[in-house]
Amino acid sequence: MAKIHKYRRAAFGINALSAWLGFGMSLVIEIFGLVKTQPTDPPTPASQFGHMGHYADGIAGAPARVADLLGYFTIWSQIVVGIALTLLWLKPNRDEPWMRWLRLTSIMMMIVTGVVYNVLLGPNFPPVGLNIISSAIEHTITPIITVVVFFIWGPRSWFSAKNIMKALLIPIAYVFYTLIRGAIIGMYPYGFFDVVSYGYVSVLMFVLGILVAAIVVTLLLWAYDETHVRKLTRDPRT
Repeated sequence: MAKIHKYRRAAFGINALSAWLGFGMSLVIEIFGLVKTQPTDPPTPASQFGHMGHYADGIAGAPARVADLLGYFTIWSQIVVGIALTLLWLKPNRDEPWMRWLRLTSIMMMIVTGVVYNVLLGPNFPPVGLNIISSAIEHTITPIITVVVFFIWGPRSWFSAKNIMKALLIPIAYVFYTLIRGAIIGMYPYGFFDVVSYGYVSVLMFVLGILVAAIVVTLLLWAYDETHVRKLTRDPRT
């Protein structure tokens, strides 16, 4: 046990740093307009070009670019992981009830980010310019670190049916936010959210499928967690 926990705080810190680095880099890119996009007229869904519309160059276009950046699930997941792991880095042994569901939320959201991007989005719409670096951090490096840190350093015994249901609250809030904002501005961050092209039923069914898959993955992580806890109980020296 001592060997495992020796680097626990450092692992939490590295995980938090990776999430904040990806988010911070994307934020700087959008504030200063460091990556030029090729939006169509009228604008297409953001999954096509990585943005939701036309922007003024430089600082002048920063408010619109940042507002659209904050509309991405990727960014929400980086922020949630950044907050959760920063709190664990500051106090590795904390165990508040709200911290349990926040930690599970961070794991669930980051897995969704990594899988959806690398399976559905990345292969068809590769990033350009500095976004190649920020995208790799946000969609590949941070998801891998997040999963590895959980497998090795936990925290353990934080899973429960109640906490898994609570872990869906932020993703569901994101779905409502995206659909409401999209109805207002007429654009969506990802093509599969485009209700104009696919209709609300198809969009919601697709999103429901992602949520169900996320729950299944979380249940598998719960099973691993329980198995690991039983192993540690039998042999506390590990």
